[in-house]
Amino acid sequence: MQDHKAGNEVNKAKPLFDPIIIIPFFLLTLISFVFIFSSSNVVAYDRFSDPFFYLNRQLVAISISIVAASMFLFVPMSFHKENGAFLVLTSIFLLFLVALPFIGTEVNGSRRWLNLFGIFNIQPSEIAKVFIPVYLCGYCLRRKEQLESSWYGFLKPLILTGVCCFLLLLEPDVGATVVLFGIGILILFAGGAKYSQLGALAILFVLLISVFVYFDENRLTRVLSFSDPFDDPTRTDYQLLNALIASVQGGITGLGIGESTQKYFFLPEAHTDFIFSIYMEETGLIGLVFLIGIYSVILWRLFTLSKSAMDANFYFNGLIIFSFALIFFIQTILNIFVNIGVVPTKGLALPFVSYGRSSVIMNFIALAIMLRASWEFRNNIR
Repeated sequence: MQDHKAGNEVNKAKPLFDPIIIIPFFLLTLISFVFIFSSSNVVAYDRFSDPFFYLNRQLVAISISIVAASMFLFVPMSFHKENGAFLVLTSIFLLFLVALPFIGTEVNGSRRWLNLFGIFNIQPSEIAKVFIPVYLCGYCLRRKEQLESSWYGFLKPLILTGVCCFLLLLEPDVGATVVLFGIGILILFAGGAKYSQLGALAILFVLLISVFVYFDENRLTRVLSFSDPFDDPTRTDYQLLNALIASVQGGITGLGIGESTQKYFFLPEAHTDFIFSIYMEETGLIGLVFLIGIYSVILWRLFTLSKSAMDANFYFNGLIIFSFALIFFIQTILNIFVNIGVVPTKGLALPFVSYGRSSVIMNFIALAIMLRASWEFRNNIR
């Protein structure tokens, strides 16, 4: 009787929703609602006479995200494994459309968006951040021996990735390019590439980015201003300086939610790339510890699941979880470092917190793919 009961426990299906993942992501979404409104209400009222303008748009994006994620929850991992090339070609096509002057939408000097029917802008770079890792993970599984034994096997998947990165540089979007290419290198390393191959590729990539920045006056100015944020506080250093002021003003306990002073037209993009600075200003070091704690739980759980999946011989599932965990980690670190002046400013959102409809939709889709990958290996579904 006891053996039969034990057998039933072993065979009991594991749930699709992992509470150790879902609860922290739910908390990040709540933080996003609070601080998108707090950081944007003044600007929104000034521009649109509606303090809830950006919050309402984000709520619509969250609704779309839930629907899209629900659909991806029912897509088996075998589909992603077999159709990675199609997904990455879709990314390239969308990025190519963005590059066309009569199709791509330009905002603040960068052409990064496609307008859908005049009501919604999508950012193909966010789509590429999900689809390219899926393609690379599938390649590592199908061509593992070739990847480990030859330069051809190593360079072959980088052709499509390189095309995407080139199109991203044309927008220009250096931040997304760095994240995407960096993730590509790490996925190939996890898939079996040699240190010598990765080192050579990393050096080449750094040189290419350096050349691109050097011959672009705006990019070069941004890098130089980063080295001394007090050199030109009214022009090139204005955004970074005000972000630093916001971060420092919060002290230990913060000024209180809604009490930011930097959101009063001092800090540009306070609800997008620099929402972390407003968060720090209003919640202080206590809020920082809480936020870092949430991200740490998510990353610990994802990396643990990734290792468990690979140990259970669900190599593709584990690599997918590993890849998306890396994307969240790298983008979170870079966004925080930009806000506190450790790296030059670049257009990267704080995952699940910053305002940005394309970003939040694709983040939810990535979350759904990870949940599906975890569910399949925990229930031994191949």
